[in-house]
Amino acid sequence: MALVHEVYHEKIIDYAAYNHNSPLLPLSFGRRDPTPTYVRIEILFCGVCHSDIRQVRNEWGSSVFPIVLGHEIVGKVTQVGSAIFLC
Repeated sequence: MALVHEVYHEKIIDYAAYNHNSPLLPLSFGRRDPTPTYVRIEILFCGVCHSDIRQVRNEWGSSVFPIVLGHEIVGKVTQVGSAIFLC
């Protein structure tokens, strides 16, 4: 299996927990360059639910830190790759 080299050009700053009892602090990371199967979404709103809280507290014993909370989002599509077909 060949390894795919991904290029990260766009720098993102988010807020993350660095351990189970830390406050949320800035975290900088790179975003992959768009691919033909890529859909980019501008996140306008994000919710934090009970599973996010349990994950950040490591209540299930499987958390990997740093961790960015929020997987329930509302946003708008700002870019669609050439392999994406719209109905």
